[in-house]
Amino acid sequence: MVALCSSVSTMWGVALLRLGCSLLVVVMLGGVGSGVAQGNNPPNPSKKTQKTKGPTVDQLPPPKPDVLPENERIVVKQTSTDGTGEAHARQMLQQMADAIGGPRRMSRQDYRLEGRTATFFKNEATGSTEYVLYHHPLAGSTYEDRVELTKKRSVVQIWTPTEGYELTYKGRTELPKVDREAYFRRTQYSLDALLTTWVADPDALIIDNGQSLVARRQAESVTIINKNNESVTIDIEAETKLPIRRSFKFRNATYKDFDEDVEEYSDWHTESGIPVPFATTRYFNGDMASQRFVTKIEFKPVDMSLFAADAKIGKHK
Repeated sequence: MVALCSSVSTMWGVALLRLGCSLLVVVMLGGVGSGVAQGNNPPNPSKKTQKTKGPTVDQLPPPKPDVLPENERIVVKQTSTDGTGEAHARQMLQQMADAIGGPRRMSRQDYRLEGRTATFFKNEATGSTEYVLYHHPLAGSTYEDRVELTKKRSVVQIWTPTEGYELTYKGRTELPKVDREAYFRRTQYSLDALLTTWVADPDALIIDNGQSLVARRQAESVTIINKNNESVTIDIEAETKLPIRRSFKFRNATYKDFDEDVEEYSDWHTESGIPVPFATTRYFNGDMASQRFVTKIEFKPVDMSLFAADAKIGKHK
């Protein structure tokens, strides 16, 4: 190695060679250290080994309590500490329930809805189509939907509380798992579910977050945390008491971090005594994911045969 170093005549050659020699030393030292750590060196018989006595059970330190990592904790703070914060939050939720239809909405009627939907990727539109939605409530806060897509309604999606599949002229196909998981997750956090299930839970913690500016409107912010440590935040317009935005976070199964799902509601119209948002925009991790625009909605019983597994597709009355 010394001969090689002395044979280099240029400055660049010397510098590169020195770097190579340094790396070689580091690697060699690392190898020796690894051998020691793994016990690869033979013991020296001239040295006596001393046995050390470990601590007894009584001397062991007490176990550390289970503490969630910082990024998994839900940290909330009431705007008041005398109990009026939760009372005001519950009052805001009740006012919102009354504003969106009260008992009439909570009776959960069938309806038929027409409109147009668009999808986005990184805030860029990827497609749009006409659609017709048939909605039928079930027990509790669950429901089933039939979504007919395209102008000819040649693609139909059927959603039940446990299934999501697509009907075309080629037959029936189960929808992708990621789409099914996202749909069922959003039903758990729907406005109807929040007002019928979350608020009614005696173990739920309801937080008054105070006022904030949402979509250029003054809003009251309320957070609900259930017994499973799941939380959802609703921003309620201060003037009309209508919901402006619903947001929640959930753990990403692949990357183990948290994703955020947000829905914003606007352009409210009253049909059969029930206010309906004619524009709904959904955001995923801050990026626009989809938009839905309603052109017509009718609250009336729907034909249950439309939800059958072998239901017909195409235009119908």
